[in-house]
Amino acid sequence: MDNVFIAYGLTLGERVRLERLSRNWRQIDLASKASVQLADVTAIEKNRYLSRNRKLKILRELTIPDE
Repeated sequence: MDNVFIAYGLTLGERVRLERLSRNWRQIDLASKASVQLADVTAIEKNRYLSRNRKLKILRELTIPDE
């Protein structure tokens, strides 16, 4: 059986960070895979403003539904 971790009440940035870490990716790995800048990954993980287009690229790469 796969280990399952369920967390409630997380911010979008926390969800992105947890999903990234669960894949053993560095921020630069996610940025490269999502075709965004490293600063964009940092911004979303810190719940800072990020354009919708860049945010969606990151969320799609991690298969996180858009809110």
